[in-house]
Amino acid sequence: MAMHVHQIPQWKIDEVRQLVSEMKQSKVVGLVNVEGIGSKQLQGIRDTLRQSAKIRMARNTLMIRAIKESGLRGIAALSDHVSGPVAFIFSNQDPFILSKFLSENKASVPAKGGQIATSDIIIPEMNTGVPPGPFISELAALKIPAKVKGGVIHITQETVAVKAGEVISNTMAQMLTRLGLEPMKVQLRLVAAYTDGALLTEENLLVDLDALLTEVLQAHQHALNLSINVGYPTTYTIPVIIAKADMEARNLALNIEFFEPDILLQFLSKANWEALALASVLAQNNPEAVPSGILTKHETAATTSVAETPSKDEDKDKTKKEPEKEDKEEESVTGLGSLFG
Repeated sequence: MAMHVHQIPQWKIDEVRQLVSEMKQSKVVGLVNVEGIGSKQLQGIRDTLRQSAKIRMARNTLMIRAIKESGLRGIAALSDHVSGPVAFIFSNQDPFILSKFLSENKASVPAKGGQIATSDIIIPEMNTGVPPGPFISELAALKIPAKVKGGVIHITQETVAVKAGEVISNTMAQMLTRLGLEPMKVQLRLVAAYTDGALLTEENLLVDLDALLTEVLQAHQHALNLSINVGYPTTYTIPVIIAKADMEARNLALNIEFFEPDILLQFLSKANWEALALASVLAQNNPEAVPSGILTKHETAATTSVAETPSKDEDKDKTKKEPEKEDKEEESVTGLGSLFG
């Protein structure tokens, strides 16, 4: 009895060989979900991806066969994700960038009854091109304002046909299609991607790159701060560490009064500030002890405003009540007053 040998059609063999060839030439071998995407929309996405990726449709059994025959290290696990309406996507781009690109490039498709509006569906003011007839009544039934102009029906006002989160009725879906509107958005979802011996799933690929960049920049700043604070020199932190050490050395020399020519101006500034502070204190007791120009010229540097100086009447009262004490203070103030010219 002759044994029947099943012969594999040549087209299937050629298909698998082509898929294997694409896998070996690509940095990324991915699977995209094409559910709900028509041929028109898929072609539009293909055109958008033309420079960065290639989409190949094939039977799931042939896709699994190609994965097995590719012999690529670690790619076997990709077969577990070949389920339902999926297609291969081949690219030399980073898989995370590819996933982000796909999520941002969506295709418009007609609405179907029973779908939920992901955003407000708006019918613009427009010329429908339809002559007067039952169509205007159908628009009115859906609360879409319309009237006849120039022998055709016009929608006279922009209208929110379906609000976000609401279910699209069959009647509304048919009307939107008749008006040539495609309010729904679809995208290719990268459900899995193989690259450099590793398999990344959809959960791994859904990364907010902007948030990730912010975290990296923050980590970089924290590392710089740590390096500077512990005095660990690197190419980036040496200038800052040197500047910090110089500033701390200057402050130390100034505070312990260790004279250095480089900080002469700081010493003079400090001495000037302390002299003004002393002058301000003296002026509170006797404004005449300090030349008027000193406090007026350096008003912002003084610790106490001249406005807080006691009035002349108050001084006279103090003179009457404490004549002996005032005489002693005047003697000491007269001596200090000479320091200020």
